[in-house]
Amino acid sequence: MSRRRDRRGLSDRLRDAYFASPVHAWRLSGPVPDGLAVAVADAWTGDSDLGRELLEGTYAVGGTAVQVGADPWDQSGYSDAALEALHRFEWLRDLRDLAGDAARRRARDLVGAWIERYPGWDRLAWRADLLAARVAAWVHTFGFFADSADDDFRRRVLESLTRQYRHLLRALEAGPPGVARLETLRGALIAAVALGADGEEIQGLADRLDAAIRAQILPDGGHRSRSPAMQTDALVALVDARAALRAAGRESTAALDETIQRMTGVLRMLRHGDGGLALFNGATEGQVWRLDTLIARAETKTRAVTSALEAGFERLVAGRAVAILDTGAPVADDDTAHAGTLSMEFSVGKERLVVNCGAAPGDPRWQGLLRASAAHSGLVIDDTNTTELRADGSLGRRPAQVRLERWEADGAVWVEAEHDGYRESHSVVHRRRLFLAAGGDDLRGEDVLSYTGGPGAKPQEAAIRFHLHPRVSASLIQNGASVLLRMPSGGGWRLRVTGGRLALNESVYFGEGGRLQRTRQIVIGVPLAELRALESISVKWALRREDRR
Repeated sequence: MSRRRDRRGLSDRLRDAYFASPVHAWRLSGPVPDGLAVAVADAWTGDSDLGRELLEGTYAVGGTAVQVGADPWDQSGYSDAALEALHRFEWLRDLRDLAGDAARRRARDLVGAWIERYPGWDRLAWRADLLAARVAAWVHTFGFFADSADDDFRRRVLESLTRQYRHLLRALEAGPPGVARLETLRGALIAAVALGADGEEIQGLADRLDAAIRAQILPDGGHRSRSPAMQTDALVALVDARAALRAAGRESTAALDETIQRMTGVLRMLRHGDGGLALFNGATEGQVWRLDTLIARAETKTRAVTSALEAGFERLVAGRAVAILDTGAPVADDDTAHAGTLSMEFSVGKERLVVNCGAAPGDPRWQGLLRASAAHSGLVIDDTNTTELRADGSLGRRPAQVRLERWEADGAVWVEAEHDGYRESHSVVHRRRLFLAAGGDDLRGEDVLSYTGGPGAKPQEAAIRFHLHPRVSASLIQNGASVLLRMPSGGGWRLRVTGGRLALNESVYFGEGGRLQRTRQIVIGVPLAELRALESISVKWALRREDRR
């Protein structure tokens, strides 16, 4: 059973009671096929090194090694993240790619032990999203671990697979929200096709998928969460669902094809020159090979969009430089959103220079801190988040409007954006201007704070933060008037500022797989005690390439 705080209502508890009843167990019984009607191919590769570790009793979850003993389904001592990852069974492809009899036997032992431990409904193990991932994994790797097994093992696998699928059809109505719903429908489609479901049943699942797409994917192709990680996961689910429909000999839906095309343009937008993701709203860099594979499987030549108004991102590109600016407000019902409005990242070629701090999915101790505005390369007033992050994870006060203008001329790009997230708390609006010169070697910015009048607290100080990638070195020079930055390749950049005080402070970076790395941040301190009298205060900064000497 999950150790999360139980937020279920009466209807959820009644539904769970029904799923645990003999009546529901009886309804899951029925004919069991002799084999898979359709072999649905798995387009994703595993990691043979992880497969070898799993063979030796260790499984990596969120950068943490989990010991998988003789009975891995003894849940004591596992974190929620580890339990969920184990029950998803997506690690089967790691054993498959390791190959060999030992890996095959290990896979059979783990699948067989799971079937024996969970013959019927369990609130965690049979949770709709985990179950859907599991049946998809079993279908995709069936040829590896089951084809050459004895008849009794194959029968037990097919019986469990069929029962889980029947339960999934009954659990879809109250299934999980967000990307997990897309992933659940993906798993249901894969299982339906593999088990030979009739055309009406498959069409019903395709219709549900279209409805979920309309609810989650914005007109410009961004996912409503505004998270590059969720963008990726949602697109994976849709590409896999399309592949399942094709395996069944059916045409993809127009809505599915058009959505995949639009989403691919936004995903490309949110990648840096190194191929990894920008670190907004809970994202880490991700795996470049997986992103490359996903874009290839999307089967579209759609280029990276430069302006995604609904998703709330702007991409400035010149020369080898890329700046990505968050120009959106968090979705009101998203309790994973970050308070990063008007934060930015900047990279040159395959090297990241200015970053956000990222996310630590496997470590809840950091989640609240990494969602805060101070963990982003943006402006913060009096250590107050641009969006209020409540103790229970929900959102309170947040920007009601983000105004945006963009100009491009002769290879240069200029973006101006303004948010009112501090209007209620401090009677202030924040406007950020970014200019990237045509050669990509000159990024200039201006942050303007304007007093709007009202009952908000009197602001005392703002901090403009530039979190640096761990492989960037930084030093204050010219008596603290500027900061010299060195890239891993040896290239130099200099940050100068007018209207604020420069400092170098400690920071953290979780971009690489959610793993903690120590780094530095540039902080521009801006006194605001005179803001109401002056009506506005402006800070200008310039980040320019330095020639090697």
